Amino acid sequence: MLEINTLPGRHLRQLIELIGESRLCFELNIHPKTLYRWKTGRVPIPGRQHLAIRMLLGDLPGTDGQWTGWRFLRGELVAPNGEGFKSGDVLSLIILRQLTAQRREIEALKIRLAISEEAERRHSGATNEDLRVRA
Repeated sequence: MLEINTLPGRHLRQLIELIGESRLCFELNIHPKTLYRWKTGRVPIPGRQHLAIRMLLGDLPGTDGQWTGWRFLRGELVAPNGEGFKSGDVLSLIILRQLTAQRREIEALKIRLAISEEAERRHSGATNEDLRVRA
């Protein structure tokens, strides 16, 4: 038996609890009798289907476990706490990050401008004072 099949029952039960049997059959393109055979242990879950089950649970391949618990459900990215995000929500986070960076840059430029204006004021004030002393 493949190592990927060591915990299929637990993963299968978790996914059934999350999305239900009919949705699982649809997602895996399997017959309900096949699901029944898997649940009862009569037939082992093939490696590719177990991988698909794990992916539906949020064990996304190639992520080194950083997205464990996240999953896609009905067109949304669902966090481990159950909060769902539509594609527009994710895109708005990118825009918000860009706006935040621009605001920081604007604030830094305002500070530099204020320092420069203060230096210019002091310099021009000293020059005027020097002219008065000479006269």
